[in-house]
Order: sequence, then C-alpha cells, then structure tokens
Amino acid sequence: MQPQTHVRMSLSRLRESFARPTDALPLDFFRVLAGILVFAYFVRTLLEAKDFSNPDGLIDHELTRELFWYTRISLFPPNLSLAALQTIFLIACLCSLGLIVGYRVKICAAILYVIAVCTYRWNFLVMYVDDSIMHLVLLWMLLLPVGRTLVLQEYLTDRKGAWQRWKYQLVPGSAFRLFLCNLTLIYVTAGLWKWTSPMWRDGTALYAVLKLPISHAPDFWGPQHLPVLKLFSYAALVLEPAFPLLFVLRRGHPLKYALLLGLLAFHVGSVATLQIPFANLACAATTALIFGGELMRWIRGEPPEREVFNPGRSIGYAGAAGFVVVALLSLAMISSVSLAHWRTPTRRDKSALRSALIPTAVTNSPEAPEDEIDPGGDEGLRTLQWSFFSALWCVGLAQQYQLFNWIDDRNFEIRYHTIEYQGASDGDPSAREVNASSVLLPSTRGMALRLYLHGITWMRIPRERQAELRHSLQIRLARSYCQKLNPRANVAIYATVHRIDPGVIRAAEDRELLMRFRCNNDEPEMISMNLDP
Repeated sequence: MQPQTHVRMSLSRLRESFARPTDALPLDFFRVLAGILVFAYFVRTLLEAKDFSNPDGLIDHELTRELFWYTRISLFPPNLSLAALQTIFLIACLCSLGLIVGYRVKICAAILYVIAVCTYRWNFLVMYVDDSIMHLVLLWMLLLPVGRTLVLQEYLTDRKGAWQRWKYQLVPGSAFRLFLCNLTLIYVTAGLWKWTSPMWRDGTALYAVLKLPISHAPDFWGPQHLPVLKLFSYAALVLEPAFPLLFVLRRGHPLKYALLLGLLAFHVGSVATLQIPFANLACAATTALIFGGELMRWIRGEPPEREVFNPGRSIGYAGAAGFVVVALLSLAMISSVSLAHWRTPTRRDKSALRSALIPTAVTNSPEAPEDEIDPGGDEGLRTLQWSFFSALWCVGLAQQYQLFNWIDDRNFEIRYHTIEYQGASDGDPSAREVNASSVLLPSTRGMALRLYLHGITWMRIPRERQAELRHSLQIRLARSYCQKLNPRANVAIYATVHRIDPGVIRAAEDRELLMRFRCNNDEPEMISMNLDP
C-alpha cells in the first residue's frame, strides 16, 4: 500500500470515528439546563438594565464606543432607549423558555446568541466571565444537534411513545466532541496559566480572590482561614488542568467519578463563595454530557432490541463550523503564551494608586509622575493575537481563558465611606456616614466599573482618556446618588485602597477623597475634591 493511500485511509477512519453518532438525550438534558441558566441570566440583565444598560445610567456608552471602536459592530443602534433595551431582554427571556421546552430550538438559540453578543458589546466596560461563558454556550446551542428529544409538545401528545423514541435517538456526534474540545481548552488554559502566578504557587491566591468585592462575603475571610485556603488553592492548581481527563476516561472508570466530585466541588464552591454563578453552573451542567454514557445505561437498562436510526458519520456543516471555532480559539490561546502580561498595566502600589483617586478633569491636579506608573510597553495584544481574536470577534465571540491569573497584579481591597453633611460646613456635627450600596453597587459589574475610578483597567485605554473615563463615572455615580438617595444631599465619598496582604489584619486606613458633590434635585454639582472628612 502506498504511503499516500495509508494516510488517506487513516484520516478517513479518524474522521468517521470523530463523527460517530451519539445519544441525543444527554445533549438535550444539557440544553434544558442551559436554557434555565440563560433565562436567569437575561432576567438579571433586565433587572440591571437601569444601572448599566440604560443610556442615562452609570456607563457612558458613547464614550465606551470611542474607547473600544470594535464594540460598534453590533445590531444595537447607538440611540437605543432603556425601554427598547428592556423589551429586547424580555424577548430573550421568552426565547429562553423556547430553548427549555424544545420549541423552535435553533431559531430561539440564534435570537438569544445575537442578543447576548450585542448586550456584552453594549456593556463592554463591565463584561466579565459570566457574559463570556453564556454567549459561548448559546453559540454551541446553534451547533450541537439539540432539540431532537425532550420536546414538550411531543411529550404532551404521546408521553409513552415519545419517551421510548427518545431513549434510542442518535444524532451526529462531531459537534458534541468539538464542544468537549472547547471545554478542554478552557480548563487546560485556565489551569496551567495559574501556574505562572506567584500567589497561586505559594497558595495565597484564593485568599486574595475571596477578599475581593466579587466574593459574597469578603469581610468574613481572615488570616485564620489561610491554611485551609492554601490547601484549596493547591487543589485547584492540580485539579483544574486534570478535568479534561473526564472526557476520555472509559465509562465507569473509578478516576472518572473521583474527578466528577472534584469538578462539582470546584464549581459549586465557586458559586457559594463568588458572585460568578452562571459560568460555574454552565460548566457544572456539562456533567450531563460527560456522563452521558452512564446516564443512558441507567435510563435504558438493556441494549435496544431493535435497530435504531443511524444518522451516519458525516461531520456536516455544524461540525465544520465547530472545528473552525475550536481551531481559532486554540490558536488565540496558544499564541497568548508569548504574552506574559497581555492586559493593560495597573498602578503597582498604593502611593501610585492614590494619584488616580482625584480625577484631573475636576481638580486640575497634575497627572501622576511617570515613574509611579508601570509603562507596560510590552502589554496588550500584538498583531498575531489580534488576528485570531478579531476573527472570533467577527462571529460574535469574546473569549479569554486566563482566569484569576491576574490576582498578583490586581489584588486591591477598596473600601468606601460616604458622608452626608446636613449643613454647608464640613464641621457640622450632624454629618453622618450613610450606606450608599445602592449607588456603589456591590455586584460584580459594580466592582468592575468602580475599578476604573482607581486606574485599574482590563483593556488598553490611552492614558489621556483614562481621566475622562473616571470623570464620566464620577458624574454618573453622583447623579445616581442624587436620584436614588437624597436630592438635596451634600456628599463626600472617600476611598481606602490597599493591597491584600495575606495573614495581616489591617487597622483603620488613611482615606483618600474620591469625590465631593452637592445634589441639586436630580443633578449633582461637583465641588472641591481635596477636603478631609
């Protein structure tokens, strides 16, 4: 046999093995779970719309489009009103129900994917991992052969017959296996990249993460918890890159069940401690696919006694599209290995951070000295990486699987103190500290937005525009305060910023003035920013 013929036969066998049929029920179990998560995701987006999506909310969307020109590639027009956005999110909630019950699954998934993509681009300033994973799941809902089983209408029409058909329904398996490849890429990239972090290697990273505002209870964790948190940090370093073994171990293998316990503990523990529910629950829901063989053996009990429909071993259009997506994602992640710090620079210490607390647009104070800011000349994506990420962006994907490896550089604890003065004088004894959490939102998006006030950025922003962004955020935060809390308030908001130092209990910190304003009904009047409380 000639070598060329042998190679062609090997490739043909590989292609047929990759595209071999798989059971439909596990895929549709995952579809239902994903649909429930997508519904909850858009309900939350709807509830947050007034603060974040609203053109008059906390984000200046026009400024965002200027800073990140590529976010203009969207079906949302720049003059979209809050009412229109809320209507769109309601439509997404209805389409999510269609995904759950199996009604026009592909059409519903397409509508949801477009809305999810346009929404994260609209709110790009506060996009985080939940948004990234949810729109990725919706893309795979378009590519996976879902909607063949667990269809409510079929079940109501013929309950017994429908279930018997579903138990033996097979579908093409290429997109399913490519989805597992995508999951492999997520876990391997996120897991191995943590090994580049000194804080992960010395076991203190998880403590720092739990002290961030994205934690449900950042004040709960103290130095006394450090030993057990170190143990969990090291467990994450070992387990996360090992999770893809679940996809290749044979059915019933003991190690597979051990890794299942680790996977569920990893994601359920993250949901319990961090405000990142949707990404973690979506990854946990993939166990319906990972243990599809075990699930079907339990459902069927015995092998089928009759011939079942075999959909063939063609990769098909969905498999080809999935292959392109996974290839681009892999190239994007692999090419990023050469970038030690791909994100924009942050101010490295508290003394430099303090220079960002008072925006030059209001106080006319000089910019921070050049030596207080990491110039970061080598940071940001380069031409090779941009080519891959741009191709993904053109199909709607915004993905980066370097998760929590940034903790060494962005482990700042920031506390706010809001003081209301009843009179015109700061020495008024009736001055009182108020709870401004409804304005300084404690959510993950709120945290992401507030970090820009302190010069902690996640994407490259020209230095000359950072002061403009901080000024815009301060004006909008002050306006939100006047509208939500007190239309006649005389307010000073102070911030305490310091590095999270594992093992150290901090006493009272020096406060730096963040902003000072006076409410005139719904509009703030920004005043001097250098007064002490």
